Amino acid sequence: MQFSRTLYKYYQNFFFRGLFKPHTKPLKSIYNYFIIIPAYNEQLYIEKTLNSINEQSINLLQNTLVVIVINNPANASIKIKHNNQSTYNQIINNNYNFELIVMDCFSNKYSFNERSAGVGLARKIGMDYCIKFSKTSSLFFSLDADTLVNKNYLKIIIKEYKEKRFQAAVINFKHQKNHNPIINKAIIEYETLLKDMAINIKNTGSIYGFVSMGSAMVCSMKAYVSIGGMPIKKATEDFYFLQKLAKYHGVYSIDEILVYPSSRAEQRIYLGTGFRMNNINNKKIFDDLYIDTQAYIDLKQLYTIIDSNWDKKSSEIMSSVVQNNSKLYKYLNDNSFNQVFDSIQSNSLNKKQLLNQFHRWFDNLKIYKFLKLYG
Repeated sequence: MQFSRTLYKYYQNFFFRGLFKPHTKPLKSIYNYFIIIPAYNEQLYIEKTLNSINEQSINLLQNTLVVIVINNPANASIKIKHNNQSTYNQIINNNYNFELIVMDCFSNKYSFNERSAGVGLARKIGMDYCIKFSKTSSLFFSLDADTLVNKNYLKIIIKEYKEKRFQAAVINFKHQKNHNPIINKAIIEYETLLKDMAINIKNTGSIYGFVSMGSAMVCSMKAYVSIGGMPIKKATEDFYFLQKLAKYHGVYSIDEILVYPSSRAEQRIYLGTGFRMNNINNKKIFDDLYIDTQAYIDLKQLYTIIDSNWDKKSSEIMSSVVQNNSKLYKYLNDNSFNQVFDSIQSNSLNKKQLLNQFHRWFDNLKIYKFLKLYG
């Protein structure tokens, strides 16, 4: 009953009501699993992605709907529009072991508004479409059109879902090898830095110790609706989406490598993999990912202080912080810690509630900004 109200609120306030056109209708009324793939200028790559999905367990694919959102803004080049049209024709005329829906978000009538066009909107349209055909426990798998998956991708994730009962998860990944040795060396460095940062954040006691990658995440329909859906962003939609999921019910990590993102160098979104690889000659390309070890030590110290002094006044906590770290003190002060903590404290019945609320406030974005002070 309570989720019914949440779902109603979602349809009223968050559901995408713009134009798009599925190439056909789903054959079933309900599916257990959905794989949502945004595609923009991807004719050279998407077939390999779909072939890797085609290798999944037939039994699981029988309850899976793959939704491909082919998109571009209205002002896209003729070349990109032709690529998308060719991709559309190619996919709908192929045969797969799974059922699929291909969304037209690229033609003149259905293309995106330039201001909102991007991967965030494409993911949202696909996921919003799937709600109608879902149970609360149905899983939404987020993938990219140039990403390959392990032949046991569905089997392992679904098994973990049933055993761990998570509402959201990130999946371990390894970028595809690039034929350019310079780019290949860089992608290994990039991947290592991302994973090291996630581990270091997790070891501080934070709930945000995971890599945010749009092609390596999964959540239940219930979780998707409960957090207000996918942010409509041209980039970093995965970062903010997973941050909301972490605040909602936590983000579980699947350790086995099941996802293989592309390492191709195309500058499509700022700070994405392609952007970094395309700017490989920039010596500072990874500067934002190199973090001084002291930053993690200080972050862990903050969580330790909050844990030990959760029932103390905010002024006492700040006094404890300033004795140990003036940089941390300034950061908390600049973010109105005293007022925020007093409010959290007054609205928490016990230590567990307070710590949960604190992590919701000191979120992934605040952590990232704090770590950058040590760059």
